[in-house]
Amino acid sequence: MLNSVFVGNPGNSGDPAVYQSQSASIVAHENQAVLDYIAARKASNTNYYELASTSLNPAQTYGSLNQPVVLIITDSNLKLSASLTGFGILQVPNDFEISSTLHWTGIVMVRSSSGQFIINTGAAGFINGALMLQAGSLFGLSTSNTGAVFKITYSCDAIDVAMGSRPLKVVSQTETSY
Repeated sequence: MLNSVFVGNPGNSGDPAVYQSQSASIVAHENQAVLDYIAARKASNTNYYELASTSLNPAQTYGSLNQPVVLIITDSNLKLSASLTGFGILQVPNDFEISSTLHWTGIVMVRSSSGQFIINTGAAGFINGALMLQAGSLFGLSTSNTGAVFKITYSCDAIDVAMGSRPLKVVSQTETSY
């Protein structure tokens, strides 16, 4: 169970006019929230793709920061041996094995509780946002001295982009003196 007590300062700004909830915002079923969002995107057919892994085009960037996609892999497994770049949500039904370059900004979700997420020797790139594995999924890592680097970094901004909402930003400010 997650701790629902807000820890830390009430916001990341010293400006009292900037609102931030004093209580933690907890989504009880994060996986279901993402699946509901995917279903809505499928129903609207907005930047939604269902592709077999053999149909992925390594020369194509799927989506952008302003137009994130939902990319569903229809094979049961994705063994990435060519580059893949994208923005949004990447959903793999079962095993996801990376042996080449992945640059993904947003959410990567491995759906099966018996699925595996494997980063092989020579994998390069990043997942910037969130990696979501179903309970029971396995995480594997093969390392060597090839010089290739693969990073998984958590980013609220990247998750917001993937879910179609824009992060809060200051667009202007003024000062008044009396």
